[in-house]
Amino acid sequence: MPGCRKLEPVPTSAIRGERVALARYVRVRARPPRAANDNRRLAAPNLWHWALLVGIAPTIGIVAALSVLL
Repeated sequence: MPGCRKLEPVPTSAIRGERVALARYVRVRARPPRAANDNRRLAAPNLWHWALLVGIAPTIGIVAALSVLL
């Protein structure tokens, strides 16, 4: 039948026993795939640094005040 596909033969590299390098298929630190409707900038600012600083600042202030009293 013209619409039927024939079976793909086994790759010749598997028959010959050649080594497959994983580095050809894996990219280090590649950007993750994004949804089509994701309109954010690629380099969005990391706001967690500021949130962490705001959360730690009162604790540092209290420790500094107590160290002056002692």
